[in-house]
Amino acid sequence: MEPDLPTSLPAKLYLLAYNLEKDRMYPNRRLGQALRAAALTELWAGGWLADDHGLARLTDGPTPDGGPAGGPSGRAAPTPRGGVGRADPVVAAVHRQITAAAEPRTWAAWIDLDHRAAVVETRDDLEAARWVRVARGQVLAVIPTTAVALLERPGVRELNRAAGRVLRGEVRPEDAAPDLVALVALAAAGQVITLVSAGQRRAFPDRLADLVARTGPAAAALAGRRRAAVG
Repeated sequence: MEPDLPTSLPAKLYLLAYNLEKDRMYPNRRLGQALRAAALTELWAGGWLADDHGLARLTDGPTPDGGPAGGPSGRAAPTPRGGVGRADPVVAAVHRQITAAAEPRTWAAWIDLDHRAAVVETRDDLEAARWVRVARGQVLAVIPTTAVALLERPGVRELNRAAGRVLRGEVRPEDAAPDLVALVALAAAGQVITLVSAGQRRAFPDRLADLVARTGPAAAALAGRRRAAVG
């Protein structure tokens, strides 16, 4: 029986970056930034972070109605959504870093911090959960190499199809699961072309801008970094 999909945004986004047709991870130097933005989005949507004029600020955690508490102390610790009964490592790491910071930073600064490590952490967590297999080797006995193989294809394909319906406007954002809206927005902003191709970014600019706005400040910051890199 196929296992349930991971529940965290970074894990889902990593799986959606896998090229099902070519059966390999599509190379994307911005994937780590997209995963960090996904972690920030999860914390923001869960009420653990708030936007303060472009800065990511800790709150005291969600209020009873599910909204942000708005307090600055960050005394509570989140229990980030995970895939197999454990917290997502990138979400947990981002929250620890923000908690330990001497002062608030911009969303973009948190997106950039340790973004390469985010790819490795997510990959290794999915390997432990038996969603992927990682073959490790070396080139010329010096340069380490890795090759990722997806082990559970049907669930990832269905997730891709469900997100694609949001991307194409077949499902209205307000009727879609919030995670699907966020995944499309983050994929577009982070150049995860296995979900949102360059052609689709050109075809649906207004729709994607709306999805990014709905997803929150981390997605907007990630989209801003993409525009700056293109410009």
